[in-house]
Amino acid sequence: MSRTAPSTAPEIPGLVYRQPLGSGGYADVFLYEQQMPRMPVAVKVLKRDGLTPAIRRQFIEEANTMAELADHPYIVQVFRSEQLADGGAYLVMKYYPPPNLATRAKRERLTVEEVLRTGIQLSSAVETAHRAGIIHRDIKPANVLVSQYGAPGLTDFGIAGRGGNQDEHDEDVGVSVPWSPPEVLYGQSNGDSRSDVYSLAATLWHLLVGRSPFEQPGGDNSAYALMPRIRATPAPQTGRADVPLSLERLLGQAMAKKPDARPQTAIEFARGLQAIEQEQRFARTPIVVLDESGHTTVADGGGRPAPEHTDHDRTSVRAPAVMSPQPQLPTATPRSADEAAVDEGPQPLTISGGALLAGVGVVLLALVGALVWAIGFRSDDAPVDASTDAPRASATVGGGGPVVDIPEPPGLDGQGVPGSVVFTWNYAGVRKGDFYRMRIAPSQAEVVDAEVTTVREMPHKVAAAPGETVCAQVAVARAAGATSAYSGIKCLQGG
Repeated sequence: MSRTAPSTAPEIPGLVYRQPLGSGGYADVFLYEQQMPRMPVAVKVLKRDGLTPAIRRQFIEEANTMAELADHPYIVQVFRSEQLADGGAYLVMKYYPPPNLATRAKRERLTVEEVLRTGIQLSSAVETAHRAGIIHRDIKPANVLVSQYGAPGLTDFGIAGRGGNQDEHDEDVGVSVPWSPPEVLYGQSNGDSRSDVYSLAATLWHLLVGRSPFEQPGGDNSAYALMPRIRATPAPQTGRADVPLSLERLLGQAMAKKPDARPQTAIEFARGLQAIEQEQRFARTPIVVLDESGHTTVADGGGRPAPEHTDHDRTSVRAPAVMSPQPQLPTATPRSADEAAVDEGPQPLTISGGALLAGVGVVLLALVGALVWAIGFRSDDAPVDASTDAPRASATVGGGGPVVDIPEPPGLDGQGVPGSVVFTWNYAGVRKGDFYRMRIAPSQAEVVDAEVTTVREMPHKVAAAPGETVCAQVAVARAAGATSAYSGIKCLQGG
């Protein structure tokens, strides 16, 4: 795809030009100030040089597509578009201040919580596009803008397809190789919902690591070098100790070589990300999609049981059922209509007159039963795991869901011995199956960027000449996917 000369910012009624924002192969983006109401807007302008009917048609389709999806909170809003007398065209959009996510990922390490939240929000946008029959086909970090309130905005629908269909002009536009699935790169598919899921996962991987999944630091990362890796090399792990194994597995599945092995829809991928949020005790990010009538809705059950006829693959996420071992006591506390709407189960009984004594008896029996249940649960016949008596960082997630043990950061120590240094560590609540992730480097400053090594047991010995410095950090990891924060950095010298 050849680059053309930058276009000149056109004079647009009601807008005052301020400055350039960026440039692509076929269009430039400028910052304007709208005069009424006064606010900044981004204007995408087609370049005149190299302009073809196919490019002009793609630009018009982009405007129409983004306008069709403009109500979604995570899709960049289009205000208007116009074709100019000289054959050019422009698109007036909501302004998102720099940087985009590609630039942010280069400058800083995004947290796992932020990446999960962004992934769910982007998946919501992509699912909404899919339900409108639109495949994006160019999801990547550079096409995700960020509002001043931190919300992502998916943009650049220039090569989007309707239902995955592709016509004879699409080859003029091309795809972004580092984030595209093998079936698209090798012409086996024009793109569908599963190819967009692949690109979503590749984008999240990029946000975690700071580069695309198959890029090799210092190596040949041209399109011709990347394509064989994307086709044949399994998706690598991120190498970050704070990334849970469950997220590593989900990203690997979503970047599977065969489309059938991936989550089949963006909302399925989003629900997988929500499950990891729950596992890690992060705040739940809602999925926002269009419902069956074409209106934007929050696609979460919110813990309320859905009617049996509801199609859960469309707009709802059903919370796991919560089973309580203790009997529920009746209550006569009055509730508002809003509170009653949240609980669709049996309504509380109103106890009055002669029924009062009977009600008290029921309550007493229930309390006795609960006490007997509690005593029986702690009976000497119950198996006891001695390791669980130690303090631990754990929480019940999802209102009665499984207990997720988040290990505490370990304390790192060690000593130099002849020919090596030996690192040891300790932490409360040791569990069978715990393993460890270590960063090891020759200086304290290099540790945070060092390659992560998986260690199965301690102590851990590292070869070191007498007087040679070795620095390290360690984190505790669990088979269920929970990972502690890293320990402090410890530097030792070989003996």
